Amino acid sequence: MKRLCFLIFTAACATNAFSQATNCTQVLRLVRSTYEQGRLHELPTLMEGCLHGVGDKGFTKADKREAYRYLTLAYIYLEEPEKADESMLKLLDTDHFFQINQALDPAEFIALYNKFRHEPLYWVNFKVGFNVTQPVVTKAENIGSTSGGQGSYALSVALQFSAAWEKAIGKKIMAAPEIGLINRGYEYTNTSLAISDEDPNKYVSSLNYAVKQSWFDLNAIFYYKFKDTQELKTFVGGGPGISYLLSSTNQASTVLGNGFTITGSSIDDIKSYNKLLYSFTLMAGVKKKFAEFYVTADVRYQIGLSSAIDNANRTTPSGGYDYQIAYNDFRMNNASLNLGVSYPIFKPKKLIK
Repeated sequence: MKRLCFLIFTAACATNAFSQATNCTQVLRLVRSTYEQGRLHELPTLMEGCLHGVGDKGFTKADKREAYRYLTLAYIYLEEPEKADESMLKLLDTDHFFQINQALDPAEFIALYNKFRHEPLYWVNFKVGFNVTQPVVTKAENIGSTSGGQGSYALSVALQFSAAWEKAIGKKIMAAPEIGLINRGYEYTNTSLAISDEDPNKYVSSLNYAVKQSWFDLNAIFYYKFKDTQELKTFVGGGPGISYLLSSTNQASTVLGNGFTITGSSIDDIKSYNKLLYSFTLMAGVKKKFAEFYVTADVRYQIGLSSAIDNANRTTPSGGYDYQIAYNDFRMNNASLNLGVSYPIFKPKKLIK
């Protein structure tokens, strides 16, 4: 008996929920029919319950968008401009990505839509990426008399994180200042560190080290939108930047002429670098819409404009005496690939009275 009562209760609840949903679906059909028959003054009362209902007792988002469209049209033709404005605002609040149909929407509706701000007020971006750093030597330095200019650099992949705030400053131009926690690294090898006492043509000592660094970057990026549809956006841009060094370590290994290898824990060499570096970034990217947000990807090339090394501290006591390290003067160029999400923030508003 209890089981039967439970089944009856469950069926009643399901039937009620279905009835509510069906009622609002039927209401929307009636709204369409009433509009087409020209009985515009009946629409506000007809759809009021479903417009303000919650969950199963109201319109779905898609149905509410359609209902507000009909309501806005009704107020336009009934010559009630204030109520038409209010309804258009509710339409844009219901669906931030609503777009007019130039082929189907009446001219009066299009004209009213164009008086409102329906583009995002600004964007918030979060990105993660990978980069490689290429030192560009401007002056070779060395401890051994034969080693200057003999070494070579290799790329190391590092991880980076960034956040950006974007705002339109024109129809096609966006300002996108950003901050980032950027890891950078590179490797250096010099197999010509010292020559043999017996044979001046034979090198008997070599040096290898890997530098890992963390930087705080601030970039003033501006970009131009080539393709600018709601579904897809492509762009190119660039801008100046400044980097602040947070940490730097060097994991070194030196092989001496007698075959003995010197190695150990990493060296804290932050004092050998300038804390502030200046750069200019070139970039190209794309945004693709998914649901209420965009997936974004960009490629960048950051050109170093200032020397990375502090001339007065190009060696450290441990680096110089133990490993024979003397840093070359160089600028840091950096290439990166970034993936992330971009959230448009909307605030619809009537801009033209």
